[in-house]
Amino acid sequence: MAANVNLDLAEYNAFGPWAYEISDKYPLPPLFAPYFTADDKAVLKIKIPREIERRNAEPGMDLYDYVVALYEDRLLVLKREDGTVLEKQIPLKEFKGVRIYQNLLKGGYTVFSARGSISFPFNSVSLDLFQKLTNLVLERVKSQGRDVSSLPVSETAPESMLLTNMLHDIQMKMPDIRVGAVQKSADVHRKGATQNMIERMLWKEMNPEALHLYTDHYLIVLENGIFPNHVGMQEFGYTQTIIPLDRIDGIEVAHSEEYSLLDESRLTLGLDRIAYHFEIDDEEVAEFYNALK
Repeated sequence: MAANVNLDLAEYNAFGPWAYEISDKYPLPPLFAPYFTADDKAVLKIKIPREIERRNAEPGMDLYDYVVALYEDRLLVLKREDGTVLEKQIPLKEFKGVRIYQNLLKGGYTVFSARGSISFPFNSVSLDLFQKLTNLVLERVKSQGRDVSSLPVSETAPESMLLTNMLHDIQMKMPDIRVGAVQKSADVHRKGATQNMIERMLWKEMNPEALHLYTDHYLIVLENGIFPNHVGMQEFGYTQTIIPLDRIDGIEVAHSEEYSLLDESRLTLGLDRIAYHFEIDDEEVAEFYNALK
């Protein structure tokens, strides 16, 4: 009994906004422990806390919402729900890509797979841990390289300082990366919208600036925020999407069905379709994705 109390107290004392790599110092939360054996072979296990203030936490509470475990052949995501655990297995042979969103302290992580995507939140103070998870996943996916010599290389410079700095950082880490297209920011007009002038001024939407990058293995898209950005609500974040080229099931470039004056590049990833929007006269983005097809 004393051991249980001490474990509860230790978990409570360590509780905060941080996600932890599970170890002897930061053990599995009791709710999730039955899903792992003593000789578990996970490469990496992460526990993600509940989004509650510390003053509302107590020893013995279920303080963690998710446990994410990476194995050599799969990714396991366990989610707490009303005192029970929901389990999602993603075989790495069905992996399609990953997306990381970060805005101040708010973070989000999405894994795309052949059978659909799964997302979970995290506090961005733990961003390095999820970058580590991403790198370990990509090392094990074993994507096949492609001949990208015919793809365009853009000479356009990004306008935002955020994307300029991110491009510099990624070029230092991946010297072979190329800029396929720079997507300019643009006003968003929803088809059939009936907002008055004041509403349009207060809730004006923008298509974020984005960089469409590639290597012979990956498509990497960096967005200044998330689509759509809202004018008047300052956006300090970014979205990074990494997709192995050989895991893209289809690419379509077409007029947007929802937004006037915008075209879309639509990528099919298993059951999911993600779209990047650009102005109808932005030939650079259209050229890149038509070539990528």
